Amino acid sequence: MVNNRNNSEHVFTIKEVAQLAGVSSATISRFINGKMNRMSKETAAKIANIIDQTGFVVNATARQLSTHNSQLVAVVAADIDDYFSTEFFKGASSVLEQNQLTAILFDSNSDKKRELTNLKIINHQVFDGLIIQPLINDQSELRQEIRQGLKTIILDRDLHTDDWTTVKTNNYGISQQTAAYFRQQQFDDCVVVSEAIVGTSTREDRLAGIRAIFPNASLIEIDNSRPFIKENEKKALAMIAKNRAAKHKTLFFFLKERLLLAFFPTFMHHDLLSAPDIAITAFSDTAIVKRLLPDSKLIKQDPFLMGATAAEILADRIKNQRTPNISSNRIVIPAKLQ
Repeated sequence: MVNNRNNSEHVFTIKEVAQLAGVSSATISRFINGKMNRMSKETAAKIANIIDQTGFVVNATARQLSTHNSQLVAVVAADIDDYFSTEFFKGASSVLEQNQLTAILFDSNSDKKRELTNLKIINHQVFDGLIIQPLINDQSELRQEIRQGLKTIILDRDLHTDDWTTVKTNNYGISQQTAAYFRQQQFDDCVVVSEAIVGTSTREDRLAGIRAIFPNASLIEIDNSRPFIKENEKKALAMIAKNRAAKHKTLFFFLKERLLLAFFPTFMHHDLLSAPDIAITAFSDTAIVKRLLPDSKLIKQDPFLMGATAAEILADRIKNQRTPNISSNRIVIPAKLQ
């Protein structure tokens, strides 16, 4: 009997395992890759016993090269500091795991150069698929950066192409609906707080929906490369003062939950949270804001479901070698005003 459990000096090769089992290396390879239709149950059982005795471990890199299948999926988040990104990754990784696939997280940290570096790394590895929340907003540019043939799902963006399946939310419609609700509540002016709008379809659609109701909505753009600074606080307070002088009610519309939480101490310090002429709404991905503002109307997204949906589609294509169906290439997971 061969036993390598206590022998840390010798690592068995596939050829040696084949010799001990009395079969060819090709038969061992087929066993490892689950292709046992061409061998008897007795042979399969014998090989399994030898592998157990020798402690033989498959070289993952060699297996990837021989099968062109790694069972790995790259998941690229725009910024893992955002609750949306962490939640969609949880959804994606849980579904991939159920399909015997492993999610590897890449964080672009809101930096296009870092995203390009991530894609270069992915292109040089044997990934079976890609789920990406891209910073690159041009589909032709993104296509140049993704390895040809890599099964890809676009998440939380609309690149206006049917070449890839897109899973997103109803950004324009829900923003318009929310703005209309507050307009009916007699709010006169709207201040939108966001990271840079131009170049990110999600934010562009949200702002367009808001301005369909508030054509003159003001905009405070946060520079994501710098921490929250007093300048933004001063802008917000100045807008409130101006509107109060005109006896206008002001809606603050945050396009990201994290930005609302950054402004929260300012609103609390100046006693604005319960002011009758101030309202706050935001795209919310967790229960945090609702707990802080229990009476507020917030836009509830479901990033976990979005990630899970993207992963389910991708897993099916990887396992069954399916090609995208153009008629169902844009999947919308609706957000709701609650």
